[in-house]
Amino acid sequence: MPRKIIIGYEPTSQGLDALELGEVLAESLAARPVITTALPWPDYLMGEKDLERALERETRATFAAARDRIEAVDPETRAVASRVPAEALYEVAERESAMLIVVGSTHRGALGRVLPGSVGASLLHGAPCAVAVAPHDYASRSERRLLRLGVAFDGSPESWTALETGIVLAERLHAGLTIIAIAEPRSGYGVSLSVLTAGEYHTYEEEAKRRALDSAAARVPVGVNVERRLITGDAGALLAEESANLDLLLMGSRGYGPLRRTVLGSVAARVVNSAQCPVVVLPRGAGMDPLRLRETHGKNTADRPLAPAPS
Repeated sequence: MPRKIIIGYEPTSQGLDALELGEVLAESLAARPVITTALPWPDYLMGEKDLERALERETRATFAAARDRIEAVDPETRAVASRVPAEALYEVAERESAMLIVVGSTHRGALGRVLPGSVGASLLHGAPCAVAVAPHDYASRSERRLLRLGVAFDGSPESWTALETGIVLAERLHAGLTIIAIAEPRSGYGVSLSVLTAGEYHTYEEEAKRRALDSAAARVPVGVNVERRLITGDAGALLAEESANLDLLLMGSRGYGPLRRTVLGSVAARVVNSAQCPVVVLPRGAGMDPLRLRETHGKNTADRPLAPAPS
């Protein structure tokens, strides 16, 4: 079955950002993009054939312009009648067995920042596959290659999935890989701090994240240029700050929620809301290769054992 990614598109600057990121990711993932537009039509007012013809007429010019813009990746198009755009993208993604949905940011907000609108926010809570969000004004950037990849890593199963995805993508693209761990200070005293002072806890947290980083870096094969970053502070703010030095940031879903769905945790939500590079949030419980990168990357990667299951 051909590998597909879904691009949520509308003829706006937000749609152009999604379109351009979709082209970059389609090339990088060896996938075919499906440009998808949802029109807020009630689908019960006409028969199936009449509805298809009406959708085709309404979107003909829009899709022609979009296809011309990314013709190098041979896009397909889909028009869907739906009052809920996020649900329409879900349906197309499931029908096409897509590995990824790409959306743009909201029209408002600082240039160069990811600010997901209602569609993006909805998708990030329950999408049937990974979701990529383009920063505002991404289409106008002169440089859109993926040469600097970042992975948010905390040692959780979800972050191991993000790491494995980042490794294979870095190998495929001959890109650098930065593994970022955040040691977050804690205020007040809870159960975990019952026998530790605040200073002792901060030291313990930093050491735990340093060990996690060591394990992650040991997973990266020879030949991949890897950098480790251990930072102390607010995770959401610091990851967003680090995104300024990256071309793509990979994150896992939060540690609970529906399996094989993309579910946004509090830290990821804050990163997505202020990142300066595209952000990909991977689905929970979809295995260590949710983007199916090993299908086309080659025997060496396919034969490399998966990362160990975190304890």
